[in-house]
Amino acid sequence: MFFIYRVLYFLALLVIVPVEYFKRPKGLRRSWFLERTGRYPVVLSRKAAPSDKTPTVWIHAVSVGETITAISLIRRIIAEITPNIILSTVTDTGRQTAKEKLPDGVEVIYVPFDTLSAVRRAIKAINPAVFIVMETELWPCIFKEMRRENIPVVILNGRISEKSFEGYKKIRFFMKGVLRTVTLFGMQSAQYSERIIAMGADKASVKTLGNFKFDTAPSPVIPPWALRLSHPVLIIGSTHEKEEAIVLSAVKRLMASIGGLSVVLAPRHPRRFDEAGAILKSLDIPFVRRSEITDAPASFVLLDTIGELASVYGVGDVCVMGGSFVPRGGHNLLEPAFWGKPIVCGPHMENFPMVGEFIAAHAAVATDAGRLYEVLFELLSNEAKRVEMGKRASELYQRNSGAISNAIRELKTIIGI
Repeated sequence: MFFIYRVLYFLALLVIVPVEYFKRPKGLRRSWFLERTGRYPVVLSRKAAPSDKTPTVWIHAVSVGETITAISLIRRIIAEITPNIILSTVTDTGRQTAKEKLPDGVEVIYVPFDTLSAVRRAIKAINPAVFIVMETELWPCIFKEMRRENIPVVILNGRISEKSFEGYKKIRFFMKGVLRTVTLFGMQSAQYSERIIAMGADKASVKTLGNFKFDTAPSPVIPPWALRLSHPVLIIGSTHEKEEAIVLSAVKRLMASIGGLSVVLAPRHPRRFDEAGAILKSLDIPFVRRSEITDAPASFVLLDTIGELASVYGVGDVCVMGGSFVPRGGHNLLEPAFWGKPIVCGPHMENFPMVGEFIAAHAAVATDAGRLYEVLFELLSNEAKRVEMGKRASELYQRNSGAISNAIRELKTIIGI
């Protein structure tokens, strides 16, 4: 089966490589191709010099999200294990994010194609003590060659979506061989641990270490303009196309029935700021753009800036998770939980399965568009219930923190430190 995979992967490369090569800027094409075929700069070879006793840790983060999640882990590895870090990505945006946000001295490369020749060249150039994959991107050739060279393969912050799980189960006979090359699966939740075992992983190699996002706290400083909002404050975070209309129909009724209510609406993507403003105008809801706020307080703010939402949750009395009232999988409910805020979600939170734990603990409420007004009205009118839900959310956040420390402990054991 592995031979068939190699043949199919090679045939796919014949189609994909020319497209991927020419879609990149001319200045990036050569380095992209060389690195993806396992040919890395001399600086990586120097890291592998026998005289250097400090181990090299190779971390793979496919794109932007995984790279950002890896930042806190990398800082801890540098502080407690080794300064020699190689981070590989697949996407250009992931590479750029890594170069901008990672500490100085971390080498950023493209991951090699999953072919024997490219992988062997890469391993020889990097000579890693361990190969870490963020979340659960599975590379049969890389894993097989790491195992052949006695280099431990570790999955950290692992997760398996329901869709991926159903697909992998159909090829379990192949996946079992791939998964048995992994030394440690550090999964985000017990549910994900069960799924990876069902796919064929050795139960002894699977541990539930927690979600790294619990260890990624927002800035504790709430923006001054948000502190001037009158209470109660409703925060609607990371909304998507067609979602504003769903949520705002309930919000308009709330503004008419709850005196002094303040609302902050934060579209997920900057390109949709104007569209969200147009929807507000069509619903006759007066608003002020965050970028245009003066000293005067506002009752409805359209958050049209980047990077403030996680801290703005700190002023909220109730927080609504965007991406959950349309089929987008939801967004990070851990950000309002950090602040100890009650959370309201729609029916689509597939990307954050821990929502079930929050709901069971009465730290969050799940509803649909038809009941959204009633749920929000009850919470905004009942301070005692809000406080209790927020307390439970904060306790759940604290109880689940420490995932990165758990991962560092496991890595030390594997590397032998």
